[in-house]
Amino acid sequence: MSILLPANLQQCPSPSLSPSTPLFSPCPSTAFSFGRTRLRCLRLVTSCVASVQSTVANGSAPAPAVFVEREQIRLGLPSKGRMAVDSIDLLKDCQLFVKQVNPRQYVAQIPQLPNTEVWFQRPKDIVRKLLSRDLDLGTVGLDTLSEYGQIPNYGIYENINSLKELAEMPQWSEERPLRVATGFTYLGPKFMEENGIKHVTFSTADGALEAAPAMGIADCILDIVSSGTTLKENNLKEIEGGVVLESQAALVASRRALTERKGALNTVHEILERLEAHLKADGQFTVVANMRGNSAQEVAERVLS
Repeated sequence: MSILLPANLQQCPSPSLSPSTPLFSPCPSTAFSFGRTRLRCLRLVTSCVASVQSTVANGSAPAPAVFVEREQIRLGLPSKGRMAVDSIDLLKDCQLFVKQVNPRQYVAQIPQLPNTEVWFQRPKDIVRKLLSRDLDLGTVGLDTLSEYGQIPNYGIYENINSLKELAEMPQWSEERPLRVATGFTYLGPKFMEENGIKHVTFSTADGALEAAPAMGIADCILDIVSSGTTLKENNLKEIEGGVVLESQAALVASRRALTERKGALNTVHEILERLEAHLKADGQFTVVANMRGNSAQEVAERVLS
């Protein structure tokens, strides 16, 4: 995991966590981690895009905006699932074609409605952002609607390239805290506290966090990052010192199950042996050749030559 701000994305460093230092210990458990899988990092990111909604002058913090004044109409559409497909198909039947430059981006346009932006969000977030006026329109299920029924100037991050610089910005106060959108409500506050960042508030979302800074919902996000492509395409950048946790796949078992459930240990041993064999075989190849020779020795000499 790490923190990201406007700048060139940096390569995630190699894992440095000690397996003997557990992050969570709510109940006895046994974990097994296998080899080097593709690492994904939980990172804090913010937007590179400058907004003209509010400004920061002489180091003073902008007052929180209750209503966002903007020209564009924002339409929220579900980002995944059957309703996402049906919503786009319905708009298409109405001769309104949603044009998305890249499938990884969460914002799109409808050429037939030049003053309208399309934002792909989770259904619950569509409802929440309609209530907070960050969206103007949205398609969402009646069940979700019944259940769940201030944009800063991002130019201030232009020269911020490290967690230390972010923490030392004079804007953050009890009245105007650093707003972080994340799904990691334990690791996020813990990381900020350990790094001496006091004036921070956290908001949770189920997905599409990359859109939060641009929509004015947060100053930065803390999220899992793999290749960093989605971040870059949504004008987000990593900052130095912002890696919260290096993560990789782990096989986890209940200690109680291993000791009390019949056959559990045998099953785990079988899985471990197969995984170990697979990892050892990775990068090795078998070459099969059809070579003529009068004897096995002659063929062997040809192979070695």
